[in-house]
Amino acid sequence: MEERLKQLETQSRKLVPTADERALMQKKVIAYSEKFLERIPTLPAFLATSDQGAGLLDSPISEGPVDIDDALRTLEQHVDRPGVNLASQGYLAFIPATGLYVSALADYLAAVTNRYSGVFFASPGAVRMESMLVRWMADFIGYPETAGGDLTSGGSVANLIAVVSARDAHGLRARDYPKSVVYLTRQAHHSIEKALRIAGLGECVKRFIPLDARFRMRVDELERVIKDDKQSGLRPWLLAAAAGSTDTGAVDPLVELAGVARDHGLWFHVDGAYGATFALCEPGKRALAGIEKSDSLILDPHKSLYVPLGMGAVLVRDVRVMQHAFAY
Repeated sequence: MEERLKQLETQSRKLVPTADERALMQKKVIAYSEKFLERIPTLPAFLATSDQGAGLLDSPISEGPVDIDDALRTLEQHVDRPGVNLASQGYLAFIPATGLYVSALADYLAAVTNRYSGVFFASPGAVRMESMLVRWMADFIGYPETAGGDLTSGGSVANLIAVVSARDAHGLRARDYPKSVVYLTRQAHHSIEKALRIAGLGECVKRFIPLDARFRMRVDELERVIKDDKQSGLRPWLLAAAAGSTDTGAVDPLVELAGVARDHGLWFHVDGAYGATFALCEPGKRALAGIEKSDSLILDPHKSLYVPLGMGAVLVRDVRVMQHAFAY
């Protein structure tokens, strides 16, 4: 057994490059990244190659080593070249944009040191760093000291966490789902409906409230539908508003919607994946007035904070709700 362990140890050392080998690989990788960054002004926003990256399949995963130059050529030709280029100056389609270079360096350091931030004792510093970031976001949104949250891979997971928190905060059980009502608009991101389904809430009644001329939820129609639902014996439960919708950038009338949610006992969730971080500037804060009155909120640092993909966040006004929903 001891001899076998020594053999395996010798074999595994091949995965750990020497200082000279690391320096060579770093030099080539940095040269590749610098070439990419210098070419950004001339890069197309979208490139449809004939094989759409299928040439990558000619370099199958194997147990043997791959030359660094060959690996970088494959990366450039079949991964970085075809498709959408978020870093291009001509890219104006969807919302995610190129990450800041310093954030890429931070990603590198995080990957090299490989700290585990899932539990406090494993890396108290990393957990404190995440907690500081969550608190910073809660502060510029205007949430109280009771607020808390988590970093996620993006807005879809963040919306799912918010939906589950709302479900448990209102004590919904399976027998309640067919009579529980969710209010949203056709501007709502598809991840909200997907989150409802994943959370087992697919049987909930969904009401798509009409939009005004600026693609915002009509408060008068919302009030009318809620009253009708109550008279029909249904249970109004969740109001999902947009703070910068994906299609139009519309911001729902958050102050008025918060009032409706409060009056009727609804959980008020705001999808601010795109727009919530504009609360950092005065014009944005005015446009987002009322966002601080929500019960939960999501935002995506990989959008308007220009952090590399993928990075989302979920905030809840009362962190105890989320702690209860995800306790173990």
